[in-house]
Amino acid sequence: MKVSLWAEIHRLSEIEHLSGRAIAKRLSCSTRTVEKALDMKDPPTQTPKPRGCILDPYKPSVDRWIAKYPDLSAVRILEEIKKEGYLGEITLVRNYLREVRPSRGRVYQEVEYPPGDSMQVDWGDCGSVPVGSCRRKLYVFVAVLCFSRLIYIEFSLSQAKEMFYRAIGRALSFFGACPLRIIVDNLKAAVLEGSGRLARFHPEFEALCAHHGRMKPIACEARDPESKGVVEGGVRYVKKNALAGRSEELQTFEDYRCLAEYWPASVANVRKHETTGERPVDRFERERGLLRPLPSIPYDSDQAILTVVTPHARVHFDTNRYSVPPQYTRKQVLLRASDTHVRVVHAGEEIARHQRSFDKHQLLVDPQHQAAAFAQRRRTRARQVEVEFDALGAEAKEFRLAMIRLPLKPTVHLKRLLELVRLYGKTEVLGAISKALHFRTCDAAYVENLIEQERRRRGSPSPLPLSPKRKELLEEIQLEEPTPADYDRLIS
Repeated sequence: MKVSLWAEIHRLSEIEHLSGRAIAKRLSCSTRTVEKALDMKDPPTQTPKPRGCILDPYKPSVDRWIAKYPDLSAVRILEEIKKEGYLGEITLVRNYLREVRPSRGRVYQEVEYPPGDSMQVDWGDCGSVPVGSCRRKLYVFVAVLCFSRLIYIEFSLSQAKEMFYRAIGRALSFFGACPLRIIVDNLKAAVLEGSGRLARFHPEFEALCAHHGRMKPIACEARDPESKGVVEGGVRYVKKNALAGRSEELQTFEDYRCLAEYWPASVANVRKHETTGERPVDRFERERGLLRPLPSIPYDSDQAILTVVTPHARVHFDTNRYSVPPQYTRKQVLLRASDTHVRVVHAGEEIARHQRSFDKHQLLVDPQHQAAAFAQRRRTRARQVEVEFDALGAEAKEFRLAMIRLPLKPTVHLKRLLELVRLYGKTEVLGAISKALHFRTCDAAYVENLIEQERRRRGSPSPLPLSPKRKELLEEIQLEEPTPADYDRLIS
């Protein structure tokens, strides 16, 4: 009997007060059906008749195998019952095993966190984002207060421990206070080895927890993400709500940073939470007073690296090169990097500061450092010219010192005199310099005139310096390799 027929018979009998014969006539059914329906106080339940299954004759064999080997797979059981004549599919075997085999799944217990007790933190992978001339991996840091479900998010281009510590500090500043405990996964920035109660925490992570109101660090058991299910749900919520459908809006890393500022306050923390049934901002008001105050001095999370300045007055960090003053070349310095700046410290004094670049293989030069390097390079070249000229002898040094007192450019004249040495030889140039000192005329042009006069008096030709229109023409000159046979033919 259908439920609709049962309901209609009761309606006609109780509401319209019809007799059984009248009801049977109106509904075109027998009076016995009407009597049976009126005797039933509850509507009939329609349960399908059990149908036979091709596996039924073999179920005793399956039960024996499961009793003997509880973990035996459906494939192996199928192999055994096929020997007995089973011709069905493995699907029937698997369905039957789900009924008779005891469940091996874990039963999870929902944890209730009191106000001000715990905060859970974790990373989430968000693909990649263009940064400058390259693409870098993108991650989202999520922190959730376990009682109020107040959430903080931050996007990052790295999961390095300095970034992790910095994000925790900013999350606590966002909440305005510190909880009693912080629950983390077994990432290397927090846990060096072990897991759960046997975890050995990173010393710097313990220092971070001690700095922020002596928070107690709690590590999850290995391969047990459910033990920090609050923040796992937060990461999923960020991906499905904050990031989903925004591919056209989120084109640069700055777009993600703007989203991290807007989304928690405008969406996540003011919606009705599915588990608590309240808005996180409302529950946070009941939790705020039970949190501990923040320290007055923020935790130092800068990345510190001892490095040596290259001969080009550069320091290397994260594939990029940053300039330093040239006087610190080949010296050991301390590089301190935050997420905004790169600072270089020597002997406790900051010698360089640059805006940090998250691009790859870039050169960042301070114009003052470049100007100082050029000035030092000019001084070095001038000193080399002076040393080379003084090496000609005492008269050459006396000539240079006398020339310095004149309104001339000493380096220009010294270079010209050294070129005369290469052209005429040391002896002739020193002789002319001696005469120039005698006449107290210290000038490269005057020395050259004295050399020319002496050569004309002796009747010696003056060598002509090779000065092509373009220097590269010298490299284009090609001469054939001489052979000994040519010399033998000339001699004979």
